[in-house]
Amino acid sequence: MLNDNKNFYKRLEKQLAVSSDWPSIYKFKFILKSDSLYITNLINIFNDIDADIFSKLSSSKNFTSITITAKMKSANEVIKKYKLASEIEGIISL
Repeated sequence: MLNDNKNFYKRLEKQLAVSSDWPSIYKFKFILKSDSLYITNLINIFNDIDADIFSKLSSSKNFTSITITAKMKSANEVIKKYKLASEIEGIISL
């Protein structure tokens, strides 16, 4: 699994380098359990940058989708945010 993650991040970094000029506006999308601790942990990852954060509860209210839009300096900075977010239990990055 760890090797799969490394390959995923390498592919993503290449795609971002080709598809965007940096700095660039980037939209992160996540789904996680509707637990205030998980949501707070995710939002805290983006406290160091100016970001617009939008959340929406699922119809069952068991999950929350979070969209974060921010001006990112590089593809590597985007990858760092995804890696930090991946440490949150049960999070799904879209």
